[in-house]
Amino acid sequence: MEGIAVHRESTVHADYTDDSPLLAKRQSWRSRLRNKWYRFDRLTRTLFCLMFLMLGCTLVARIFIEIEYPFGKPDSQVTIPPRQDSDNRTERSDEERRKAVRAAMKHAWQGYRQYAFGKDELLPVTNSSNNKWGGWGVTLIDALDTLHLMELHEEFKEGVHHVANLDFTKAKSGYTTPFFEMIIRSLGGLLSAYEMSLDVRLLRKAKEVGDALMPAFDTPTGIPYPRVDVNKGKAVPANRVCIAEAGTVQLEYWKLSELTGNPVYHETAQKVVDLLDNAKKPYKGLYPIWIDTSSAELTSGSITFGGMGDSWYEYMIKQYIYSRREHDQYRRMYEESIDSMKDLMVRRSIYDPEMFYVGDLDATATKFSPRFQHLTCFVPGMLALGSKVLDRPDDLELAKQLTYTCFQMYNRTATGLSPEYVQFRNKRNQGLSEFDENGEFALLSLSKASEKEKQDGFYLGPNRSYILRPEALESIMIMYRITGDKMYKEWGWQIFQAIDKWTKTPSANSAYHDVTSTAGSSQWTDSMESFFLAETLKYLYLLFSPAEYYSLDEYVFNTEAHPFKIMRHARP
Repeated sequence: MEGIAVHRESTVHADYTDDSPLLAKRQSWRSRLRNKWYRFDRLTRTLFCLMFLMLGCTLVARIFIEIEYPFGKPDSQVTIPPRQDSDNRTERSDEERRKAVRAAMKHAWQGYRQYAFGKDELLPVTNSSNNKWGGWGVTLIDALDTLHLMELHEEFKEGVHHVANLDFTKAKSGYTTPFFEMIIRSLGGLLSAYEMSLDVRLLRKAKEVGDALMPAFDTPTGIPYPRVDVNKGKAVPANRVCIAEAGTVQLEYWKLSELTGNPVYHETAQKVVDLLDNAKKPYKGLYPIWIDTSSAELTSGSITFGGMGDSWYEYMIKQYIYSRREHDQYRRMYEESIDSMKDLMVRRSIYDPEMFYVGDLDATATKFSPRFQHLTCFVPGMLALGSKVLDRPDDLELAKQLTYTCFQMYNRTATGLSPEYVQFRNKRNQGLSEFDENGEFALLSLSKASEKEKQDGFYLGPNRSYILRPEALESIMIMYRITGDKMYKEWGWQIFQAIDKWTKTPSANSAYHDVTSTAGSSQWTDSMESFFLAETLKYLYLLFSPAEYYSLDEYVFNTEAHPFKIMRHARP
């Protein structure tokens, strides 16, 4: 008994010391930790406690920040706060309007699925299809993130399954792939759909597309050629490329670098920006549309924020936002361009003092073209973003004036649809000639203005078609989310109703030949570009969704309306 007592005593002693190796091996991990802890004096233990408390507080704070600001806390808020958004109820509820847009998307997708699945485009009148983009199934790819965003998940899954089995190193025989169009539609669409779903098959296919199109940069200067023969893995040499084609691939390749960890994509595309930044210009911040691929010089063509120039300017501010406002080159270039645009390219209708527009210039920046393209209607949305991000309040006022003009391009036609462009006369009673292939134009004397022109503030040119374009709706969506003015929701709803009334076919939606004609189906042109599903319907859906849904503080939309998450941390 005495021996047992001694043994118990030594066992108890062993719980607090490490004198007996045999007994120490039998200790629990808690006992061993307690033994080590009490070897420290009280001051040391206190310091350790304080250190662990600070680390815990830091961890909790970081978790809170990641939950509250998953993309990093913005320097300034762009989107209206949720309370203001929820107070802006419209005459017909946003939910009902959102359902109507979703139904339009489902209708167009079902027609595509039935008659053209896997093809580039549905022909929505004859219910046939084409492969005008080489057979990659561009409508399907362009529409993927819209399907996901509208919670059409079964349709999305079916589309992803098809994409996963495509070979983007091949196109239809003899076809050369347009570099810019496939970057913004196919690469952009795959990257966005991947970020939404985290389906790694989409990222693999995005890399495949990016790699297949990289030969475009194999030029004497690094300025890309406009087309690539993906079947041969080579670019198609060309003497020139327009600035929108060369300068609207950087955001997509930057996102691809971010997601794959390969900086080569971004570095290669960024070289184009650097070359154009340093190129000689006729006026600070303004770029003629044609670039010589051998010298990287700006050679000829009009200066425009419309077709062939538009998205080059758009990507300046969007890359600055995407970089978390740290790449100052983009800010400087954007401000130079916008300041010069305001100096030389903004005019007012002589009949409607509230109607402002952005015209074009010739290559010398000395002759003004009084034409306002529907493509240029992205400008007010761009200005509104820049006004908030860069604290340029005057730009927001101009954005409001330009958005008004874009809406009236719809509102003042018989169908409520917008033509490709409208034209204005100047105070000398002059108007615009047709542009030639180099973007050159002349001013001609006009006859006396009609009462219709005086009432509308503009007159129409020979091209009066509406091809389901999204730019006005893009700006309307952005203007609502930045200003909170529910008038923009009403404008968007009116445009949607006109689209639904005049372009809806039994299988989808068709471009409309003449917006001044109310002849209906006889005006259908049997064409539905992929951007109708990728952009037009997406912007409408977001207009009637809560402003924090794909928030402008968390996402940058590429020029094809594919939302990219803003980088968590800026990369060099």
